[in-house]
Amino acid sequence: GNGEEDTKSGVHKLGPEPFDPALDGAYLQSSCGGRKRAVKECLLDQGVLAGIGNIYADEILFTSKIRPDRAANSLTAAEWKRLAETIPERLSYFIEKNAVAPAEYLAGNGTEYRNTPFLQVYGHEGAPCPHCGTPLRRVVIAGRSSVFCPHCQKAKKR
Repeated sequence: GNGEEDTKSGVHKLGPEPFDPALDGAYLQSSCGGRKRAVKECLLDQGVLAGIGNIYADEILFTSKIRPDRAANSLTAAEWKRLAETIPERLSYFIEKNAVAPAEYLAGNGTEYRNTPFLQVYGHEGAPCPHCGTPLRRVVIAGRSSVFCPHCQKAKKR
């Protein structure tokens, strides 16, 4: 062929899965750190990382204390490392709580889990942050709803 086999499924373009040891801060930084797009868009990009849905992206970023709308190229090496460590930790937590089955988190829909008590920010716009009490805010990033704490997840200092 002409090198175009399997362009329909896009499987050849998938990044590592969340529990892959190759997923570390250096990998995330090299994949996303040069881009101006929002860090949340990077997490949802199947070519960077396979299988993180919208809900879990918000939860991971909240735990990492990184605002979802921050430009990827504004994150420090330490922040990429924290993010890489938080991804498997948070997903393990949700799987363990039976909030989501592994096959379902990989399918990336997760909508039926919107009201699970284990979600700290997703679906809780206007509610107090579980850490500091500041009302959670919602923004739209790449057409997806994103909820974050403006106090705990600060914009990058200029």
